[in-house]
Amino acid sequence: MRANSIAWTRLRCFPALSAFLQCFGLLGLLLLAPCTLIAVEPSFDPNVADQLKQLNDQTILATHVSLDSEWNEFKHAAENAIWTLEGLWSWRVSNSQDWAIRLKLPLGYDRSDQASDHAEVGGVGDVEIGTGTAFRLNKTWRTAGGIELHGDTASDPAFAGNVWRLKTGWGLAHDVTNWLSMSFNADYNRSVAENHNVLPQSYLELSLPATLIFPQHWSMSAKYKTALDFENGDRWIHTVTAGVAKRLSKVPIVISASFGKPLSSGAKKFQASLTIVYYFERYHSQR
Repeated sequence: MRANSIAWTRLRCFPALSAFLQCFGLLGLLLLAPCTLIAVEPSFDPNVADQLKQLNDQTILATHVSLDSEWNEFKHAAENAIWTLEGLWSWRVSNSQDWAIRLKLPLGYDRSDQASDHAEVGGVGDVEIGTGTAFRLNKTWRTAGGIELHGDTASDPAFAGNVWRLKTGWGLAHDVTNWLSMSFNADYNRSVAENHNVLPQSYLELSLPATLIFPQHWSMSAKYKTALDFENGDRWIHTVTAGVAKRLSKVPIVISASFGKPLSSGAKKFQASLTIVYYFERYHSQR
C-alpha cells in the first residue's frame, strides 16, 4: 500500500513540477531582455507603470473601462470568440487603502462542427459583479482581497455556465525594481446554485504573473496559472501566458495582446486575446 501511495504522489506532482519549470524558463527569458537592454535602471512615470502592471496585478485598483477580445480554439474544429466589456470604479479610502467595484458583461460567438442545437450562435454571456480592497503595505509591497458573483444570465446555452458561483480572492505583489513587478494570486470558486442538472463546482486557482516595464511605455508579461478541480478527481490544470502591452503617449489608453497555451490535456488548444483599456486618470491620485 505504501508503494502504491508513493507512485500516485509522483504521478500527480511531476506534471505540476514540469509546468512550474516551464513557466520559470519563460520568466528567465523575459528577465534577460532588460538586463541586456538596460544598463542603468531608468525612471518611469508611476501612474503609467501602474496602468501597465494592472493588466496582471489585482493589487492595483485604478478606475477604468476596458474591452477584451478573446479567441479560443478547441479540438474537433470548435472555436469561440468572447468580447468582454468591463468597468471598474475605485476610490481612495486612506493613504494606504483603495476600494473598488467591478462589473463584467461578456458577449460571445460560438461555432462548432459537431452536431448540436447551437452550431453557430451569438449572444450575451454570464454577468459578473464584484468588490474588493487593496492595501499599500509600503513602497514596494501591496496586497488585495475581494469577492465576485458569477450569475447565470447567459442568453444561450452555448455561453452559460448554468451556475451561480462565488469567487473569493487574495493577492500579494512586490515591485522588485521599478521595471520588474511580480505577484501571487489565489482564487477559490464555489457554486452556490446549479441549474439544468449541472454538477456543483469547486476549484482553486493559483497564478504567478510577472511584468517587465520598458522605456517608451512598453511592457512584457508572463504568467503561470494552475487550477485544482475538487469536483473532478482533484485534477490539476496548467496554463502559461505571455503578453506585450503599450501605453499610448497622448491619451491614457493601454493596448495589450497575449497568447495562452494549456500545458494539460484538455479540449482547449490555445487562447489569444487583445485588450484595450481606458483609464480615468483624474480619479486616480498619486501615491
